[in-house]
Amino acid sequence: MPFSIKRNYQNCTGYAVVNTDTGAVKGCHDSQKKAGAHLAALRHNVEDAILTEIGDKFYATARAYIVHEPEELPRELASDWSSQRLNDSFLWIAGRYVQGNKANKNGHYWTYDDLQVGEASIKFTPMNVLHQWDRPVGTFVETKIVHREQAGENDLLPEIQALGVLWAANFPDVAKAAHEAHDADALWYSMECVAENMQCMTCERIFPYRAAAHEVCEHLAKRESARRFINPVFLGGALIFPPEKPAWGDADVTDVAKTLTEAITARDTATLGPAEWEHLMSLVTSN
Repeated sequence: MPFSIKRNYQNCTGYAVVNTDTGAVKGCHDSQKKAGAHLAALRHNVEDAILTEIGDKFYATARAYIVHEPEELPRELASDWSSQRLNDSFLWIAGRYVQGNKANKNGHYWTYDDLQVGEASIKFTPMNVLHQWDRPVGTFVETKIVHREQAGENDLLPEIQALGVLWAANFPDVAKAAHEAHDADALWYSMECVAENMQCMTCERIFPYRAAAHEVCEHLAKRESARRFINPVFLGGALIFPPEKPAWGDADVTDVAKTLTEAITARDTATLGPAEWEHLMSLVTSN
């Protein structure tokens, strides 16, 4: 759900936080700083990340959003940037990733210690578009592990947040497309990740991360148990949005898959075919 800040909007004589789909005012504030904090809280309270396994890697995909002032960041990130002016030649993009201490709907599980290892690996990794690794357009500059209340749960669960920069002055077309996707509520981060080992959460046995189905326990082989990814390492991240079409419903996933495959199969580090990329993109577009 997209939100924005508007000055002197409707009955608000200050800074209104507005649902841009419906025009409804979610809050009225006497300063842009307070409105920015409200906006960050609304953007932060979105659905969990999508985890998809392809080949020997997995991809954590979650919504991302453009920020203009440090106050628009989640408070944990904003505390480190509140005294700084964001470089106008960059496009600043924030997002959140995997959550710990609870299995997601695909049966993936991280402990807080696992998140600490993963969080430490994100900073300064490359940012590209649609996983075209030979064309970096930015980097990730800050990360935090924060604790967020889960809907319907009493416990605070840890999750990773990240702040990246797109080199907008160098890649104005990409920045324009990112702005359009953001305005259409269709901007995503997708982080590529590997792990050291995996653990069955039923029998608690540990196996190498790349173990084949016949090399693991019956629970994992039959996908009957949640799996813990031990010591994950993030290799970099991609901005996800359909080329020239920010509305997900208009995206030709097959064409996107073909473009990605042509770029990726030339590299030794990935072997994704058109069907696999189409599957990955379909999971994202279906949400």
